Amino acid sequence: MIFNGSIQHQSLDPAPRLAQMSKHISIVLLEDSANAPSEIVLRIRAQPGFQVVAVSAEIEVALEAVRTSRPDIVLLNLQQTGDDTQTIAGALHGSAPASCVIVMGLEAPQDDVARFLRAGVSGFTMVGASFETLVDTIHSVIRGIPVLPPELTHSLFGQLKLHGVLGRPPRTLDVSRLTPREREVAGLLVLGMSNRKIADRLDIALHTVKSHVHRVLTKLSVNNRLEIASFSKAPQALPDGIATEVSSLAVPLPVTSM
Repeated sequence: MIFNGSIQHQSLDPAPRLAQMSKHISIVLLEDSANAPSEIVLRIRAQPGFQVVAVSAEIEVALEAVRTSRPDIVLLNLQQTGDDTQTIAGALHGSAPASCVIVMGLEAPQDDVARFLRAGVSGFTMVGASFETLVDTIHSVIRGIPVLPPELTHSLFGQLKLHGVLGRPPRTLDVSRLTPREREVAGLLVLGMSNRKIADRLDIALHTVKSHVHRVLTKLSVNNRLEIASFSKAPQALPDGIATEVSSLAVPLPVTSM
């Protein structure tokens, strides 16, 4: 990890991704601006060695792009902060665990650095950081070196000291109360599918899907569908077909036989 400008060789992901350096670095960008392409998008597209796969302000669209294209880098550039951003980061990482998620534009102090790390974030840039800093951060995480700006180190160590956040076991989904159909719906939510796509996949009405999703969220005690994708999943049985797709993400949903 990079602390205070020096590289420490204790990487959260110890497997370097040097093979990526011989080809273009593919990037999906999620930003909440509804305007024309921002300056950051234009500069990334003009940067040699970078390939922008998708840019979206819609979370579901970004999740689908990440799941289907498996980009090297996912950039999260949102005005909002806090639990929503952490949940979105976790969902993006869950959609393609091999992709490196970078959260942009953070402000110091930041009270939830450890939660970002647990969500699978590989790097951060601070608000006002230069484009060159972003490029360096991308290249570092591609090599398997997570990047934590100096402004966030104090916050992280404080959280570890007070709460031992990183030492807590990750949450898993307990689906023992779900019906077989609800498990199918939960598995498709893990894949990042919209209600419409779930309806088409299961050949059921859209309003039926909405009812299933509501019951799934209620029984799992989660606030929204993104939280399902951001949780840790232990490999067990899933309905045929869905199990294969979820396994390909390396984050299968645990299912308890009823």
